[in-house]
Amino acid sequence: MQVQQTDRMSTAVRAARELAASQGSPELFTIHLLTVLSAQNDSTFSALLVANDVDLEAFHEFSANRSRQMIPPTSRKSADAIRPSGEHASLLEDAAAEMAEIGDSRLGTEHVLLAALKYRPGKGAWAVFGLSYPPVRKSLDAIRKNTAV
Repeated sequence: MQVQQTDRMSTAVRAARELAASQGSPELFTIHLLTVLSAQNDSTFSALLVANDVDLEAFHEFSANRSRQMIPPTSRKSADAIRPSGEHASLLEDAAAEMAEIGDSRLGTEHVLLAALKYRPGKGAWAVFGLSYPPVRKSLDAIRKNTAV
């Protein structure tokens, strides 16, 4: 099933593919998307990080460094040739489930963050920056004030 994405999410996925291609990554990994999302100062993703006392610049730096360190470079491909890794595809499926649970009709950056926290708690950046699902979900409710996407 194809899930409709917000414009910001579509832009982020394209930019993440371009980042993966520029790093010579064989696939699009979640860390590429997190790096791109944390660079968007005006996204709901970033607003949720800031609302939970995360230094956005430090998070972006952490993500960018991880993306460069953990992915073995291969021959460079065009961004269009980069396909999602299994773990990235799984995260997007989890994000779509989160979107449906919240009652939204389009996949946004906040759904990616919530899904990562819910289904991959205590790993990587989440552990380093002390993030967990319940407070971030509560922050989303406060930011949105009962509106949906």
